[in-house]
Amino acid sequence: MSIEQTRPPHGGHGDRGITVLLRSMHDVVAEEGSAQDRLDRLTKVIASHIVADVCSIYLRRPDDRLELYSTEGLKAEAVHETKLDWGEGLVGLVAQNHRPLVTENAPAHPSFAYRPETGEDPLRAFLGVPLIRSGKTLGVLVLQNTSARRYTDEEIEAAQAVATLLAEIAASGELLSQEETEAVGEMLHRPERLKGAGVVPGIAIGRAIFLEPPTPKHKVFASDLAVEAERLEESLTALRASVDKMLSENDKLAGVSREVLETYRLFAYDRGWKDRLRTAVFSGLTAEAAVEQVQSENRARMMQARDPYLRERLQDLEDLSHRLLRLLSGDEDGSSRAMFDDSILVTRVMGPAELLEYDGGKLKGLVIGETSSTSHLAIVARALNIPMVAGVEGAMVRAEEGDTLILDGAAGELHIRPTAEVVESYKAERKLQSERRFAFTQERELPPCTLDGVDVKIMMNAGLALDMPHLHDTGASGVGLFRTELQFLIGSQLPSVATQEALYREVLDLADGKPVIFRTADIGGDKTAYYMEQGQDGNPAMGWRGLRMALDRPGMIRQQLRALLGAAEGRALYVMFPLVTLPDEIDQARALLDREIERRERQEKALPSEIYLGAMIETPAAAWRADLIGPKVDFLSIGGNDLAQFYFAADRDSDRMQRRFDGMNPGFLGFLKMTVEKAISANVRLSYCGEQTADPLIAAALIGVGMTEFSLPATSVGPFRRQVRSLNRSHIAEWLDARLTSDSVSLREEFHAFLQSNGVDFE
Repeated sequence: MSIEQTRPPHGGHGDRGITVLLRSMHDVVAEEGSAQDRLDRLTKVIASHIVADVCSIYLRRPDDRLELYSTEGLKAEAVHETKLDWGEGLVGLVAQNHRPLVTENAPAHPSFAYRPETGEDPLRAFLGVPLIRSGKTLGVLVLQNTSARRYTDEEIEAAQAVATLLAEIAASGELLSQEETEAVGEMLHRPERLKGAGVVPGIAIGRAIFLEPPTPKHKVFASDLAVEAERLEESLTALRASVDKMLSENDKLAGVSREVLETYRLFAYDRGWKDRLRTAVFSGLTAEAAVEQVQSENRARMMQARDPYLRERLQDLEDLSHRLLRLLSGDEDGSSRAMFDDSILVTRVMGPAELLEYDGGKLKGLVIGETSSTSHLAIVARALNIPMVAGVEGAMVRAEEGDTLILDGAAGELHIRPTAEVVESYKAERKLQSERRFAFTQERELPPCTLDGVDVKIMMNAGLALDMPHLHDTGASGVGLFRTELQFLIGSQLPSVATQEALYREVLDLADGKPVIFRTADIGGDKTAYYMEQGQDGNPAMGWRGLRMALDRPGMIRQQLRALLGAAEGRALYVMFPLVTLPDEIDQARALLDREIERRERQEKALPSEIYLGAMIETPAAAWRADLIGPKVDFLSIGGNDLAQFYFAADRDSDRMQRRFDGMNPGFLGFLKMTVEKAISANVRLSYCGEQTADPLIAAALIGVGMTEFSLPATSVGPFRRQVRSLNRSHIAEWLDARLTSDSVSLREEFHAFLQSNGVDFE
């Protein structure tokens, strides 16, 4: 909905629209007089324009009470006398929920709180809109009518537009007194604690930087419309030039398709977008406020669209608005920002390649709105030992660049502007963690053997050459899973055989004789690079991916096998195929490998000293047929992440599903025990690879059902070795066997108590 098309709420004034209202608000703010006089005139202007029987402005005070600061229609003596607690009454409910509230009959609403001093007895219809800035409610704009009526969506949007400007005015110092403005600033900068999901463990203390930094503070209303219009025009021209430059240099942008950039360019040149921005400026706003106003309208409209493609395009509009705001602030390309010595990056979304471009010495932590613990960004962050928390998208609006942040990657917590006491507490905890890591390093040569003499083999996961130093630091016996797909996903084109061979050779050199199990690229489905054919699978995780894709398109896997054979010449080569479902798939994969071996022999090139093949058991079908797949390979590895999601039919990237199902479910543990028994009957080695091994309870249970080989994140190797040395496998197996047939949802609490009573080390 454009600004010019907005109509005022009930009462009319036809074509006067919100543009006239914004101009009138500008005139009031520019007038002389006390802050209270100007606020009262502002309230009267809003009430007069929308022809509501009552218009009131409540502001949030430092004690979190909502105080009636100005009204047109209620009794004047109620101003500064009527106060509501946070969450009290309809006004308090609007503030607490951070969203508009509409009712045709306010007194009948269960949250209605009667205040006799206001004289609101005859009022029925109620529309309350929060004044939100930096993710916090600063007050509430209330419109009321004596008649029982329902406000339309257009009326609510118009009220929200006014509320957005009122919030900016309250924070900018253009209307309230200095003391009141400082109180608002204090509320905006209070310490906050946000809860997300821990992705990479560790504690980071640093200062916030943004992938898309916010614009500096600015005035809301313009003092010279011609100057603001010229600033907007110049910045739009510069924006379009930068987008054109991006297109011309598209071959340098890894992983971004030209089609996406062409769509992006269309938005930048969109005439309607420019017209709405100019209309907002000529209504009396500064260029920055105009961009934010139109951005807010676009966001509201796009988020209501049913078409997912249109909702996705919101990100393009958001990004263009951020770029335009940066240009208006004088930052031509964003490169003028310098990192702090201790920086914590805050962003909504990010790719793994972007993370690799940051200064690793200064980047101490990562806060991201959208990702999962098994995403490629998480894998790279884990390899770089960068603590990471996900699912805290509110951090983008609640924090400001330069704010002190504390990130707890294990607990999934983010502290914004923490108190000195909280900082000292986390510094002490970080010191303890450092001491524990040092202790684990000192124990790296100790054999991982249980109290009853069961040897456990501990290997680590990797996906980049920079992971390999952890092999020595942790004392892991090798790399049980090297994810090769990262090289395919973060590049702008399919990596050549020479490029792949160079990476694999470097990894083997760094392993210094320890085994490295290379999993062939598990791509396709939900893991595709832009240069790949995009599938139409309704459920990508269960679609055309892994070995399925490789067998249908053998050209890619043959090149990878060729590179692996070349990198491992004269050394042992371990190759593992992902997402094996049927025994016949192993026969087909082995045939492709044999062709590459024959090719190398014809060229009279050296081969690896030994070649060992493995299959990943990630589907219930493969687990049921482990006794048939096993004889066709040299080893099996359970992919715990996928096997669990397919067993429960629960998306592993869904927070709601993860909360619902637990790896400590007795049925799932019994299923794993059956798989172990099938591998034993086939006389084939079986290992377990999955993020669940970072959970000490699940790790102990896996040993109890018969697992003795594991591959886990490098950060978990030390704690797991210590835990293994405190376990008695026979006791755990006996305890579990008595409960695997129970109908319990989870054995977690009961098992935790059992391990504690037996002195198991959970460090």
